[in-house]
Amino acid sequence: MSTTPMSQARITPTADHPAAGTALSSLIARVCAVRVLREHHIWEAVRILPEIAGLPDDVKQLPEFRRLMEKEAFTAALRLLAQSCQPARDIRDLEPQGDHWIATLSVRGGLSQPLRRKLIRAEHRDPPAAVLIALLISAIRRARPLARRRRTNAAVQKEFGHE
Repeated sequence: MSTTPMSQARITPTADHPAAGTALSSLIARVCAVRVLREHHIWEAVRILPEIAGLPDDVKQLPEFRRLMEKEAFTAALRLLAQSCQPARDIRDLEPQGDHWIATLSVRGGLSQPLRRKLIRAEHRDPPAAVLIALLISAIRRARPLARRRRTNAAVQKEFGHE
């Protein structure tokens, strides 16, 4: 499969989020390995993201989110999740490139840096899977210790087995 497999995802869990970091690593690896994103992958992300990405615990109860999930409108549901995180994330672009899709997600800066944004890119054959991978990678960056040196998106994806 030419999707960007991440069979050996390596996330260093922080002291604040050891279990969530491990669960996040596992979910990223599984989403990268699937041909098509399934509903249970999103529900697992909803379970993990409140702890490490500032997703409100009650987001799974939102009527709009539930309606989107029932209609299998996964990209729209993931957009709602991304916007609900703190700091908020935006799906900037989702475009085809050859036989796969590239999702670009931006993370808004915090209160001290309101105009600063980080861009995260991920690719997969399935558009919603690419979006979910980018959203999960954005949570990794937040969960990592600040003392680590900054890396480019390419370095992060290479670390997780992206070609």
